[in-house]
Amino acid sequence: MSRPAFLARADRRHLERVLLRVVVALFAGFAVAYTRITPIGASPDELSHLHYINGIADHLRLPPAGEPERQQPPLYYLLGAIVAKLTGDDARLIRMLSVVLGVLTILTVYAVARRLFPLRPVLAVGAAALVGLLPEAQYLAGAVNDDNLAWLAGSLLVLAGVVVMQSDLLTPRLALGVGLAIALAVLAKETVWALAVLLLVVVALRFARQIRALQIAALLLPAIVLAGWWFVRNAVVFGSPLPPLHPITAQRQVFDSLSQVRGYLAATAVSLVGMFGNGSHLVAISILGLRPLPSTLAVAVFAVITVAACVAVARSWERWDRRRRGVAIFLLGVLLVAAVQSVLNSATFDLQPQARYLLVAVAAAAPITAWTIAWRRRGPLPAMRGWAIAALIAVALLLDVSGLITAAHTVA
Repeated sequence: MSRPAFLARADRRHLERVLLRVVVALFAGFAVAYTRITPIGASPDELSHLHYINGIADHLRLPPAGEPERQQPPLYYLLGAIVAKLTGDDARLIRMLSVVLGVLTILTVYAVARRLFPLRPVLAVGAAALVGLLPEAQYLAGAVNDDNLAWLAGSLLVLAGVVVMQSDLLTPRLALGVGLAIALAVLAKETVWALAVLLLVVVALRFARQIRALQIAALLLPAIVLAGWWFVRNAVVFGSPLPPLHPITAQRQVFDSLSQVRGYLAATAVSLVGMFGNGSHLVAISILGLRPLPSTLAVAVFAVITVAACVAVARSWERWDRRRRGVAIFLLGVLLVAAVQSVLNSATFDLQPQARYLLVAVAAAAPITAWTIAWRRRGPLPAMRGWAIAALIAVALLLDVSGLITAAHTVA
């Protein structure tokens, strides 16, 4: 490599790092602002999550029967208990755990996109920005909520799946990495378990002819060793491997008719941008505190992105090799599993059109979205597309500020 080429490459790497740091700093700044302006208990189920944490920190016990959040795996709360002991049970400082987990999620999304687009690093930064500038992600990262760990666990599962699809051999190291990602998912939240199963299926199909006892042990033993105790404890306390679920509201509602589709989709789309409140009284994000974001606009934007992504994939499919197609199918599987799981939960247990449960698949959705926005068949990015991306960043920052205003008005 010539010296001018080397220097140009070094400059691109420096710019990439600077942009990523800006994204992380913006996310962390907004998230920390939420830790300060949102009263304790005003975020979704925050008091229940704090009760779980305090039970561990003060009494070294997990929630017994009759207490809310008893069905949640314990890792987030164990980490929160450590923070609580170090900070004197200061709930606002416990919220900083969620900020850290949010930053790690953004970096994991960046790592996924970096593997997907090794020759287009700006796309990786763009994928990270799509997460970091999302008001809902910032808001929940400023709250005591185990969804933050679930998003990180889901992102690590996606990263592991991409590495698996891009690898020719299932080495013991790779198998152990997959096993640790699955163990984290098992201990994080039930919303990530389906993705963990999907990853196991992908590994089995990808390496069906070469998998051996050592790899099987590396895949399964981390979850058994690190999480098995929780299932045993549940069997002793509740008489089953899993604690009994409980509906969020006293009057159980489920998704039981097609007539609810429109409202369900609209509420989900708006909640993906931002929904503020304690879960019982959620308020949609308002633009600069003046007017709520129209649900029709939110649905239209996500519909356009979905259609555009399908068109871009269809037009690129013939140029992709077998490995790239396999990765694309895996990412599509992640999105479908997350969506089907959310719908089934709303149809069989609790009607919850809250997109925060879909963000376990954000490491698949964000790179696809970034690639779709910047998609081109060949050649440099058109100037008009560049200006459009700049406008999208401006809109995202406008929504971020609107999120803080909405949160302040919600609790006023």
